[in-house]
Amino acid sequence: MDFTITREQKEFRQEVIDFARENLNDSRYYEEFSMEMWKKVSDFGLLGITVDEEYGGLSESYETAAIVFEALGYGCMNNGFIFVINNHIWVAQNLIFLYGTKILKDKYLHQMVAGTRIGSIAITEAESGSDAFSMTTTVVEQEDCYLLNGTKMFISNGPISDIFIVFAVTQKEPVKFSAFVVERQYDGVTTGKNIEKMGLGACPTSELILNNVRIPKENLLGNFNGGGNIMMGALEWERCFEFAPHIGVMQRVMEECIRQVNGRKQFGKPIGENQAVSHKIAEMEVAIEMARMMLYQIAWLKDQKKSAYLQTSVFKLFVSENYIKTCRDALQIFGAYGYSKEYNLEREMRDALASSIHSGTNEMQKNTIYSMVNARCL
Repeated sequence: MDFTITREQKEFRQEVIDFARENLNDSRYYEEFSMEMWKKVSDFGLLGITVDEEYGGLSESYETAAIVFEALGYGCMNNGFIFVINNHIWVAQNLIFLYGTKILKDKYLHQMVAGTRIGSIAITEAESGSDAFSMTTTVVEQEDCYLLNGTKMFISNGPISDIFIVFAVTQKEPVKFSAFVVERQYDGVTTGKNIEKMGLGACPTSELILNNVRIPKENLLGNFNGGGNIMMGALEWERCFEFAPHIGVMQRVMEECIRQVNGRKQFGKPIGENQAVSHKIAEMEVAIEMARMMLYQIAWLKDQKKSAYLQTSVFKLFVSENYIKTCRDALQIFGAYGYSKEYNLEREMRDALASSIHSGTNEMQKNTIYSMVNARCL
């Protein structure tokens, strides 16, 4: 494995940082979605980063995507808006690109890459968060369509999505799932009001209600009863690329802390000369470097078309816990200033807390890691 960053990748990274700083940091939209900023992102070409040029994409490697999305987290202070982008790309558009038929790709990818249709994934239900096998959304196959019924909960991008990747039970014993591409315009598809959250305010979230929705046969994603493999694949992409920007955020927060500890004096000396402070920054750097190496390893594995399910669980757990710790330590370094809304660190802290919950709770990641390591050692 060679993780040397090429000149082209360095230039792309800097272009993304410059673009984000100039276009994506309007404080008016820290707590609400901006269609104007979405249009800028689509015009920039970021949405199709790994999609084939045939569908309007850039055909970049996953390694390049990892570098770019870390840079996006560094340059863009609107974590909720980044969450919108990631949900659209990695667990909606990317699933159609990887598992869809030529018909589905031709039908949706051009519009999704262009940003004229926004996507999301719908797995979670009110009573089946971490336990996907207990979902109750069902599908009945009919002569000319699939009939879909159920309710999904906490769907990121829900209120603004045009396309949903919906998972439903298609066999009860043993439980098997299928995945379907569902358009908002289909009869029987409705979304609830935007759910107010502690953080990530710029990412609208809602309930998705499916009432006798007729799905064209061609909108089956992958094989019938084969949705389990697609779901596992979706979680890999989600746990890697939705967490890549967090490394950039950690880098940005650490640099803010360095400026603070060198500029603020207490008892006649910069506060950075106190080990209780300097060690916090040292721990931030350790976490950033370790997270970055894990990110590049996973991206390399995906470029080699290899599974990274264990690695993404480890990565998700490590990054989320250190992302939260970095923000918490930054609050301590800034003191009362960090707790005030003027400095934005309190918002970074609120946004960071969600990372231990979404994409599978950290407790579930530990279960996954244990079961896979245990099976490997038997």
